[in-house]
Amino acid sequence: MVCGILGLDITILEEIFKLQFMSKGETVVKNNIEIAKYSIELISQNNKIIKIDRIKKLSDTTKILFTGNEAISLGAIFAGCKFVSAYPMTPSTGIITYLSETSQKTGILAEQSEDEISAINMALGASYAGVKSLTATSGGGFCLMVEGLSLSAMTEVPIVIILGQRPGPATGLPTRTEQGELNFVLNAGHGEFPRFVFAPSDAETAFYTIIKAFELSQKYRVPAIILTDQYLADSYWTIDNLDIDKIETKNYFLEKGKFIENFQTYKITETGISPRLKPGETENLVIVDSDEHDERGNLTEDNNVRKLMVEKRWKKFDLMKQEFGIPKICGEKDSEIILISWGTNKGIVSKVSLMFKEVGIKVATINYTEIFPLKISEELISFKGKKIVIENNFTGQFTTLLEKSGLKIDNKILKYNGLPFSEEELFLEVKKVL
Repeated sequence: MVCGILGLDITILEEIFKLQFMSKGETVVKNNIEIAKYSIELISQNNKIIKIDRIKKLSDTTKILFTGNEAISLGAIFAGCKFVSAYPMTPSTGIITYLSETSQKTGILAEQSEDEISAINMALGASYAGVKSLTATSGGGFCLMVEGLSLSAMTEVPIVIILGQRPGPATGLPTRTEQGELNFVLNAGHGEFPRFVFAPSDAETAFYTIIKAFELSQKYRVPAIILTDQYLADSYWTIDNLDIDKIETKNYFLEKGKFIENFQTYKITETGISPRLKPGETENLVIVDSDEHDERGNLTEDNNVRKLMVEKRWKKFDLMKQEFGIPKICGEKDSEIILISWGTNKGIVSKVSLMFKEVGIKVATINYTEIFPLKISEELISFKGKKIVIENNFTGQFTTLLEKSGLKIDNKILKYNGLPFSEEELFLEVKKVL
């Protein structure tokens, strides 16, 4: 009936029924299509049932409709991911579900593990073997993955981890949203090691973010963590298109087939990035060791070697900083305030700035999606208006990170009841600060 009201082509509905019900048999598909045709005819003939003008089609342009989880999954496919292991945990479960359902077309091996410890170790094993690997979880599952995170750092085996945030502690509110895991991912893991942290703002950003996360993780041989949340994971977004022609992925392995004299898995280089081989593609032995090791990969407790290896791993960090861009300020530079957000609050903050514009108050905005290593522009530091951070947590975790990086914050507006901000609510909260 809705199809009839919208004036949609019945063939669209027929395709949906075929996809949905083909496993039940052709009769089920046929019966559903017949009922649909009857309902559309009923709507078109009997105007007393529902009095509504037919909605006009504005354009023949095809658009993309997807959830945040579907966008992340598509991004993983285009990034060249070939292995995903996960234990189902809201709100990230949709990622392994999607990649599993499409695995026949993509060639991605999707494995539901017995727990999150197994999930990250399977992904690390696949990554060591030479394929781009992914795992996805929420805060509680990431707790179990933390030892594996440190294993990734010590062995310098790259991995991408999706952490779908939801309100904790413990089970908390499993089907609600929050931004409470930033401090966790910044500090997770025993020992000290560099990492990348991202927080996409919408589905389109999520698509490109995971591609970049894979590339940087492979290039620097470090873990990359993407913070999503229930709001992003399960919301539907419509976009015009994805620019897939500009996607570039590189091979960071040495050439296969040739024996390399004096190959060292952890060779100390000027950049800290060691050459990488896929085991079995040459006659070289590719050693990885979770203990501290020498350049070849052999276990060691030599104090001097330990010092050199710690410095080697951290040599990468200066180069890693250069990989992130600096977000631009949106709005006029002489605005009374600037609203600073990270991740999924971008949309609501932009909307509120327009609401203030309508009442004659200038409000600028800036949103961070590349979180760590954090980069702050001189433009933001020298901004003369009030700096207000918008976050969905109790302690202002991103505010703390900004202040540690040298930015003075005037106010923060926090929400932590499991729901995202509404337009009116955030407008009034900012108004109070003014």
